[in-house]
Amino acid sequence: WFEELCRIENELSEKDRPFLYSDAVPIHPLRLAREIKEFMQKDAIFIADGGDVVTMSAGVITPCEPGHWLDPGPLGTLGVGTPFAIAAKAALPDTEVIALFGDGAFGLTGFDYDTLIRFNMPVIGVVANNAAWNQVRYGQVVRYGKVRGDVANILSPLRYDRIVEAMGGHGEHVTEASQIRPALERARSAGKPSLINVMVDPNVFSSGTMKASMFQ
Repeated sequence: WFEELCRIENELSEKDRPFLYSDAVPIHPLRLAREIKEFMQKDAIFIADGGDVVTMSAGVITPCEPGHWLDPGPLGTLGVGTPFAIAAKAALPDTEVIALFGDGAFGLTGFDYDTLIRFNMPVIGVVANNAAWNQVRYGQVVRYGKVRGDVANILSPLRYDRIVEAMGGHGEHVTEASQIRPALERARSAGKPSLINVMVDPNVFSSGTMKASMFQ
C-alpha cells in the first residue's frame, strides 16, 4: 500500500508541475511554494499558517528534519504563524525560521511581529496575499455563485510589508514571480525580522479544497 500511495502522490505532483514554474500574474501559489523550498536552508524550520496556502505548500515544501514543519493542525487554528515563529526562534536562535501566511491568517496575529522586532529575532515571513479568505470563498461561490459567494470573505489587498516596516522590520512587496527569490535573499541579508508581501492569484484553489464534501 505504501508503494501505491507513492504512485498516486507522484501522479498528482505531475499534474501540478507546470504551475511550479508558472510566470503568471498574479503569481500562482505553487510557484511561490517552489521558490521558498529552493531558498530554504536544509535545517530550516518552516511554519505554514492559513487555509489553502497550507494545503498547497504542503505538497511542495518538505523540511529535512523532524519537527521542522509547523502548521495550524487538523482543527485549522489560524493565527499560529507569528507565535510559532517567536517560539521556534527563541528555542533555536541559530536556525533559520521561515513562516508562510495566508493574508487572513496574518491579520489575526501579525502585530506580534512587534515581539520579533523588540527581541531582534530575524524570522523571514511571507504573506501569500490573495485579498480573501479564499478557502471559505471557494465553498460559498460553489454553492451560491460569485455575486452571493463573495460575501464576507473579501479582504483589501493590504501592504502587510509596510506594517512590518513601520514596526522597524524589513519589508518587501512582490507582484511578479521573478521577484520572489531576490526578495527572499534581501530578507535573509537584512538580519532582522522581515515580511515579504506576495500578491497571488485569488482564483486558484487547492485540489483538497475543491474536493471537500462540505462544499459540494
